Amino acid sequence: MILTLKIKLLPTVEQFDLLKETLIESNKSRNFISSIAFSKKVFNQFKLHKECYYTAREKFNLSAQIIVRNIASVNDSYKIDKKKVRKFKPLSSISYDSRILTYNKVSVSIWAIGGRVNIPFVCHNEKYLPHIKGETHLVFKKGKFYLAQAIEVPTEKINEVSDFIGVDFGLTDIAVTSDGKKHSAEWLNNYRSKKIKVRSSIQCKGTRSSKRLLKRLSGREKTTATIINHTISKSIVSAAKDQSKGVSIEDLTGIRFNSQKRNKTFKTKLGRWNFSQLRAFITYKSELAGVKLVVIDPRFTSQTCSECKHIGKRTNKVFQCVNTNCKVDKVDADFNAAQNISLLGASINKPERCNMYSCSVHR
Repeated sequence: MILTLKIKLLPTVEQFDLLKETLIESNKSRNFISSIAFSKKVFNQFKLHKECYYTAREKFNLSAQIIVRNIASVNDSYKIDKKKVRKFKPLSSISYDSRILTYNKVSVSIWAIGGRVNIPFVCHNEKYLPHIKGETHLVFKKGKFYLAQAIEVPTEKINEVSDFIGVDFGLTDIAVTSDGKKHSAEWLNNYRSKKIKVRSSIQCKGTRSSKRLLKRLSGREKTTATIINHTISKSIVSAAKDQSKGVSIEDLTGIRFNSQKRNKTFKTKLGRWNFSQLRAFITYKSELAGVKLVVIDPRFTSQTCSECKHIGKRTNKVFQCVNTNCKVDKVDADFNAAQNISLLGASINKPERCNMYSCSVHR
């Protein structure tokens, strides 16, 4: 599996200036290469190399391999859209390969204007360092330099299972599992409400200092939500692996378009609900751990009784079964949905067991 490893660089003041100068000079060269590619309509990497390599080498204070990488990145950018000239910002990220960037135990040797420099780094997932493979991107974000390194991590063999842990995604509870574990969204929702008030009070001032403050605070809410999604997905996959079960989740693609008739407050909450990221985290963590993952259709999972499989009534967080012969009266709606998702996952995994998710006909 190909993943991206985030590595933070710890340069000195002199090294910091060299890296920044390298970014600026490199993006100037990319804009120059891009103008040639667009004006001559050359969108093949080999042909573009012949058109501008020697001119770029003479014009810019960059090494041969940096120019080669820049030509490749410009060519890749035109794969997206060839109708307009592609432009690069002065501090856009640039790519490196193993010829101009190598790792040591505690530092990285990276090419910058003036030659190679050895810069210490910090990596919170050092166990992945031996799996480094492919190109690296030098990223400048909020006054700090990072390396976005591609790694190829070996995955475990996915074993066949008969039972699944069902996961119901929601707004009140981020995730509720069929084994009774709840991951509440109360803290995150309160945190988001607080941040909205802070942003509103800063934006209404409209001064230069307020705009600088907003820029500095941007991204914190997203980072917090990402950390919480990582924690929840890790917990779900670990529980499934420990219990020798699979994971069954809902396919919520297009849910925002199906909720257009709701009020503005609900739409705002739904817009901030990052369920796709949580699904992506569960997907790749399951593959890494060798846990089977099944995606099911979410229709009627929260309206069906997990005991008798009849359609009942759901009111907010409470589900009530209308079948008089059923033992279930009132139960947590999300837990009931998680039970249904678990059974659907098992029936999809083994179609011969599809009768396990069916109700008896009654008058």
